[in-house]
Amino acid sequence: MRMSATKLVGVLAVGGLMLGSTGCGAVETITGGKKTTACKNIEKELRSFSTSGMAMSSPGGADQTAQKFSDTAAKIRSEGQGAGGDVETAATAFAGDLDKTAELLRQMTSGNTNLQQPDTAAMRQHGNDLAEACGFSAFRLG
Repeated sequence: MRMSATKLVGVLAVGGLMLGSTGCGAVETITGGKKTTACKNIEKELRSFSTSGMAMSSPGGADQTAQKFSDTAAKIRSEGQGAGGDVETAATAFAGDLDKTAELLRQMTSGNTNLQQPDTAAMRQHGNDLAEACGFSAFRLG
């Protein structure tokens, strides 16, 4: 399927990622501070990612955007590993989705036009799993 980089980001709508307030305070009393800290850091990273610019049409823009996806995935994965349990599982899955998106963008910039459309349903589910694991009140793509 042929898809422009701009359309891809629009389809994924990760730039419109929204997180509601967290319920991590209650989680901390049960599981300790690692999960709470990880969830707060994940939320901060996702908010930062969603408000950062996605320059797709400028020279190097798609590569820079792909790098943002990769960097965000690495940070989310790392925080999840620090928390362990369901947060680690959900963070790892969602980070994998971000990595796949970054790879797709890189393939597009290299001229590959035979690309498979990303599985936005899986990304949405993994995002919802992460929201549930961290106690976010809302999580949506788009």
